[in-house]
Order: sequence, then structure tokens, then C-alpha cells
Amino acid sequence: MTAISVIVPVFNQAGRLGDCLDALLRQDVPAGSFEVIVVDNGSSDESMAVARQRPAVRLLEESRRSAYAARNRGIRAARGALIAFTDADCIARPDWLSRLRERLVDAPEAMVVMGRDIPTGPSSAIRLLGLYDHYKEIFALSSEDPTVYYGHTNCMMARRELFDQLGFLDERPRGADVIFVQHVLRRHGTRAVQYVPAAVVRHMEVRSAPVYFKKAFIYGRSARSYRQVVPARPLRNRERLRIFRNVVRDGKLSAPEQGYLLMLLALGVAAYGLGWLSLWRGPVSPGSPTSNSHETE
Repeated sequence: MTAISVIVPVFNQAGRLGDCLDALLRQDVPAGSFEVIVVDNGSSDESMAVARQRPAVRLLEESRRSAYAARNRGIRAARGALIAFTDADCIARPDWLSRLRERLVDAPEAMVVMGRDIPTGPSSAIRLLGLYDHYKEIFALSSEDPTVYYGHTNCMMARRELFDQLGFLDERPRGADVIFVQHVLRRHGTRAVQYVPAAVVRHMEVRSAPVYFKKAFIYGRSARSYRQVVPARPLRNRERLRIFRNVVRDGKLSAPEQGYLLMLLALGVAAYGLGWLSLWRGPVSPGSPTSNSHETE
């Protein structure tokens, strides 16, 4: 019996998809207890040829250009009671699925669990920013304040019953994972969404600070859009400072590292703010043609 369905939306990721799928097929859960579903979202490269080289993978297509539409196509076809999501530019550790499943089994109040996605760049900037993001997730995803919770569908597992209760993912260009998490919180409370840092994927896209800041800009723009749908909010400066202090303490950062991280965080906040301000015409509606990039959050 299939217990877990892993859904991977794909748009022109031939160079990375093979590593992603090989990592998923090597998971340490029993063979036959999970399935991997690749949903092609209109790729024009060799992505599907890469996927076809792995017969164990189920292949689907979604013509509507939206990663969330592709995920919804996968959800509809999924056989598992648990639905896991990752992206074609992510490489899961062998125990990724088992770690996420374990939390859902051991914590019956948990409905959605998110693991840790680690940026893969070799620079000290990426190392420090990745460490900060880890502590940010600890803070946000254990808070009693539901407005600081968010989602990321490159490293997430949810109970299938949630989609029966709440419906499928919004198919806007970005931010539907945050909207979904906020709906879960509203129905089930803060303990329904939990962080599992031992469930790790390596995020191959984020290899440099400029890429990180570009994504911060995109997240700011996305937040301006979904803010009009759900009450999620950015962290306040005092909350960021609290997280920074935890990173310094537990990471035993030197004085130069502390200064460098502060500078990087200031740049990240600025990029996020610019993204927020850039959406001056109002929120992007589902299917809006104003977005010409494929969502890979």
C-alpha cells in the first residue's frame, strides 16, 4: 500500500532533475510504501527524457503554467495518505521522507510538517544566511502567533485529508504555500504546523548571496500579494534581532562573523522591502500574465 506520495513539479530543469529523482528513489522507507510523481509543467528542454530514464517515477502533465497547478495535478493523482512536496532543484537526504513521516505519526496534532532546506553555495555568506534561516524557522514554526508562520513546498509533507477539508492549493504565481499553511492554522491551531530540522534537502539554486537576495525580493513581492488574503506578516525587527542573537550564541560566531551576518541580513531585509514596494499596482491574481517566471519556492 502506498503511504506517501512525493510530488515534484518540473519546468525546464533537465540539468538538476536527475539528481533530485535519484535522491528520492534512494529514500530509506520501504520500497512500495511511497511513490514519486513528476508533473511536467510545459518543459521545452530534456526534463521529461531525464524523468523517463527512471521507470519507477510516475509522469503527469499540467498545461496550465503554474507550479501550484502542477502540484494540484499531482495531488489529484496521488495514492498516498501523506503528500510530500519538493522541487526539481532540491536533493533530499536519504532519511528525508522517514523524518517527516515520523513527526506526523508521533505527533497526531501535526497536520503539516516542514523540513530544512540548506543552500548549497560554498561561500561564508551562504553558510551564515542558511544558519540564520534555520533559526528563523525554529522561531516562526514554534510560535504561538500564527501570523509569523509560512510555508515552503520544496520541503513539506501534509496529511491528504487537509486537501479534502480545505481544497487544493491556490494557483497564483507565488505564495500559495503560505496561504495553505495559514488556512491550516486557522482550522487546526499552531500545533498543526511543525518544523522538522532533521528532514533536510539541499537547495541547489541558492549558491550565492546575490541569488539569496533575489529570492528575498521575490518573497517580498509575494508577501504583498498574499497579505490581502491571509494575515501572515513579515518578522518585526525585534524578532529578527532575537533570532540573530540565537544564531550568535548557538553558532558561536566570531565578532567579524557577527558583523558580516548583520550586514547580510540588512541587505536581505532591504531586498524584501523593495519587493514589497514593487507591487504598487496591487496583488497578482491567480493566472496573472504579469509573472513570467516559474515558481520554485
